[in-house]
Amino acid sequence: MGSIWHDVITLGVPIAEKILRTVVVYVFLIAGLRLFGKRELGQLNPLDFIVLLLLSNTVQNAIIGNDNSLLGGLLGAGVLFVINDLLVRFAYGNRRARRLIEGRAEEVVRDGRVLHTALRRNLITREELEAAARKQGIEHLKDVQCAHLEVSGAISFTMKEPTETEQQHAAVMSRLDAIEKRLAALATVAVLLMGSLSGTAVAAGAQAPPSTDVWVVPMRQSGTAIKFGDPVNATHRAGYDNQPAFTADGRSVLYTSVRSDAQADIWRFALPAGRPERVTMTTESEYSATPTPDGRSFSVIRVEADSTQRLWKFPLRGHGAPALVLEKVKPVGYHVWAGDHTLVLFVLGTPSTLQVADTRTGVSRVVARNIGRALSRVPGRSAVTFLQQAGDSLPWISELDVRTNEVQRVAQPPRGADYHVWTPAGVLLAASGSNLYRWTGSGWDVAADFGRWGVQGISRIAVSPRGDWLAFVADDAGAP
Repeated sequence: MGSIWHDVITLGVPIAEKILRTVVVYVFLIAGLRLFGKRELGQLNPLDFIVLLLLSNTVQNAIIGNDNSLLGGLLGAGVLFVINDLLVRFAYGNRRARRLIEGRAEEVVRDGRVLHTALRRNLITREELEAAARKQGIEHLKDVQCAHLEVSGAISFTMKEPTETEQQHAAVMSRLDAIEKRLAALATVAVLLMGSLSGTAVAAGAQAPPSTDVWVVPMRQSGTAIKFGDPVNATHRAGYDNQPAFTADGRSVLYTSVRSDAQADIWRFALPAGRPERVTMTTESEYSATPTPDGRSFSVIRVEADSTQRLWKFPLRGHGAPALVLEKVKPVGYHVWAGDHTLVLFVLGTPSTLQVADTRTGVSRVVARNIGRALSRVPGRSAVTFLQQAGDSLPWISELDVRTNEVQRVAQPPRGADYHVWTPAGVLLAASGSNLYRWTGSGWDVAADFGRWGVQGISRIAVSPRGDWLAFVADDAGAP
């Protein structure tokens, strides 16, 4: 026991030498990183990562010397803490020293033009610059107003303000969501008016308005393989039934329905073949019901009396009054919960933006622009995927890490597939026409073709929490 204690506390080198070694290595590393540029800190390619990975092992012996004692290690760490604190405090109050130690941010893109001299000075290739832009959801460098290589090694980008044409295009796209939400209600009113004028429910020879149905399909997943049962039309009627979402227990499906009163409300049916029942009955319209993380409530996009679209919350069991979730964030088009207090939102505007909001503070931050309407929580990670528009080419399903705001591309969806969803096992699904597609990592495979059941025009899709049910929206092929 005495030998062990002796080895733990007995220093292998004198204290003064230990302190000197630590200070010299610390100063050397600061000088080295300052001399060889910021790119090492930014880890713009695997070589930079390898250098930083090996650096600590390379200088380890220089710090500890011939000393394996616990006390020696703690002494070295303590010296690092102290000298770093002293240097940070000194640099904080001395601008010249701070600039000498940290350097300064350097512009690498100006008005969409790459500054190659700055790139060469910092040994950054154009490919590395473009890769850093793609991580932040930027498709083309020509859309960048300016970009700076920060003292931390990260590259920050400021986007150009959209042109008048781009603003007009974005305005049209943002209004499509409002049109979609109100089209069914207006069509229902028109049909009722026609029926009242002709003395019948629907005038003879008049065509029924465009409508959609919610379908459910049993499914079973083994690894990446998925098998589907026969789809069932759960809402089978003329009218707008859309935006399905499974409750937290996976036993019911919430959806938006517009009935004969031209009012959009949230309805629910139990699986596998329950009768639809109304959940909300208000003077406002509610859309996009989404279970909250605690499973006791569901959030909705509520179109208020003055047409403001904000996020509200209703108790799932119907006991209690609805509550406003985010007071200042508007107009919200779609949303998904990324944590107990974290929301990822599609916010209408010119252009539409992807925002991350904290329900405790009510504050949101913009993390991407010019996005589509599809949002889906990625299982097992603090991440959400969304549709990033990419000019004239197909959009990209991109993944947002809600902790770091980092964005990376996942896959381009099949043509015509505006929505996607993840299964609990981590398989990415998308739909177009009558087909359901599965992402393999290198391409899309047809997982199921529901055409023989009369399914066409599949849009929104949802998967139950246990992965045993799929719900999708399809064009109404004819209600009874």
